Amino acid sequence: MKNSILPINERGWAAEEPDEWPHKEFTVSKESCRSVGDTYPTNQPLVSICLPNRNTLPYLPERIDTIFGQKYNNWELIVSDNFSEDGAWEFFERLARKDGRISIAQAPLGMYDGWNDCIRRARGKYIYIATSDDTMAPDCLNKLVAALERHPECDFAHCRVRRIEESNGQFDDDWLRGGLFALSSGPLIDIPHLRKAPFDALFLLSGRTVYWSIAQLLIRRELFNKIGLFEPRWGSVGDFNWQMRACLVANSVHVPDTWAGWRIHPGQATSRVDYYSIEHERKIQEMIDHAIEATESLLPPVTFKRLQRKWSRDARSLRHFLRAIEESPSTGSRRRFIFRNLLRGDFAAAAHVSARIANQPHWPEAVRKWMLQTGVGMALVPL
Repeated sequence: MKNSILPINERGWAAEEPDEWPHKEFTVSKESCRSVGDTYPTNQPLVSICLPNRNTLPYLPERIDTIFGQKYNNWELIVSDNFSEDGAWEFFERLARKDGRISIAQAPLGMYDGWNDCIRRARGKYIYIATSDDTMAPDCLNKLVAALERHPECDFAHCRVRRIEESNGQFDDDWLRGGLFALSSGPLIDIPHLRKAPFDALFLLSGRTVYWSIAQLLIRRELFNKIGLFEPRWGSVGDFNWQMRACLVANSVHVPDTWAGWRIHPGQATSRVDYYSIEHERKIQEMIDHAIEATESLLPPVTFKRLQRKWSRDARSLRHFLRAIEESPSTGSRRRFIFRNLLRGDFAAAAHVSARIANQPHWPEAVRKWMLQTGVGMALVPL
């Protein structure tokens, strides 16, 4: 069954149902929502900062300070609060009374429905999702906007992410070097560069994320029109699916000289995810399959067929193969497992041996081979 994507019209609603609020994917009625401020401002701020929230009052003063402290001030702030019980709503009410750029509303929406609510109400050329417990550098919006204005061929810009340790509030910058973005970027990680689709999407076939936090990204509104909003069906890991859709069809630009802060704390939505469970692997494959199918009309036919019939299956095979190696009880059993799969002509076993011979991580080697078949040419372009 084909996955449908509802575009967003100029008012911010799904185009097929311009007079219905909320959109049919929500289960709430208009009467169940409370709104304060100018929900549809007459001006058109360049950046719509979307702040979804549920009971994160302890972090909100710092988050709001980082928004008001931006060197770039041509923005509106769109708040969607899920009936917080910790005083967060009253905090937002006080803000909205003081600043006409702030639009706040309450509705009983889950995590991604709250994100989508903000995006539908947004009026800006660019969308920035300011997760309520995180932060950003004072020049973050300024540099991300400048990058997208210089590169109209890119649909989103991304900066570095700095992990904030809850225990001491200190930044940890070293952890990122072992992530998928670092592996895919090589020496360009500290250099401004363009990343051509579907390069990052092929890395996402690993089941790992390229961009750790949505707060790293500034997104053209048109990209949501093209690929749709966030899907809530997979719970707190569902932005992996949106990231996959985006990276399949959208070029991006990396801005290394600014940052977004990503706070690690027990109450965050992903803290309860078991990334090594069978259930998580099932969700990953579902999200990959959905993203490929949902972007079929936007992909070159040959690339779509290879993704659906070959690359996705090979990637799943490699994920399972690497897990089996990790779980093997001894060196001897690992070697026998690899040898048996080589004799069967298994892609994953061949990819594993090839990466070991080249002394390279597994996924960069696999993606390099797949990218050669896309005809894109140079996937990473230094600026």
